[in-house]
Amino acid sequence: MMVFNKTNILRFLSSLAVLSAGIVFSACFEVPDAPNESQSVNRISVYVEQGGKIDSTLLKIHPYESAEICAVAHPDDFSENLKFGWYREGVDSLFGDEPKFSIRKNASGDMLPNMLVATDPQGNSLVSRFEIVINSPPEIDSVVSPQPSDTLYGNENTSFLFEWGSHDRDDENFTHTILIDDEPYVVGDFNSVRQSGFEEGEHTFQVVVTDNYGDSDSSAVIEFFVKEKRGK
Repeated sequence: MMVFNKTNILRFLSSLAVLSAGIVFSACFEVPDAPNESQSVNRISVYVEQGGKIDSTLLKIHPYESAEICAVAHPDDFSENLKFGWYREGVDSLFGDEPKFSIRKNASGDMLPNMLVATDPQGNSLVSRFEIVINSPPEIDSVVSPQPSDTLYGNENTSFLFEWGSHDRDDENFTHTILIDDEPYVVGDFNSVRQSGFEEGEHTFQVVVTDNYGDSDSSAVIEFFVKEKRGK
């Protein structure tokens, strides 16, 4: 029979503390299981590149120069293990099988792919549908009035006529903005306005036309003069 005197109790507690510390110490050095790394691609998307500019939202290109449609996997670490196929819905043939598809200038929209299929080594596939927008920017005609260095005779109460022309090959709606002395005025689809309040001296005039896709064209900045006509 063990007698638990003060000395034995202290020795017992000391041994218990050492044993507990050893358990905690060992627990701290347990190697955790390796994380479960996912080897799957969450989604695929496309963007277009033309003239050094990238568009991943509207997928808009201009018809007068070549471009590329590019595939992107998310996460992109697994892109090199994927096989890509460019298709157009309703057309049986494969358009291309590389991560990038080249578009020749003046290509028609119905001859471009609108579906990307990515397949991994296990045969799993993801599909991304898209539509390429081919847009011709609007253009300002070369003849704008007043012409450079024109002199307009009048005073602050005189209403001067400003005229210009513009066109869009796609027959889309567009908006004009005129800048008179660097002050912008949105005038919609009008191609002429009258403006007064000019002091005598040099002034500037410019026209900017913008279509629904944000493409635009602008005239040169035209410098003209206002002079009050005195006498006959």
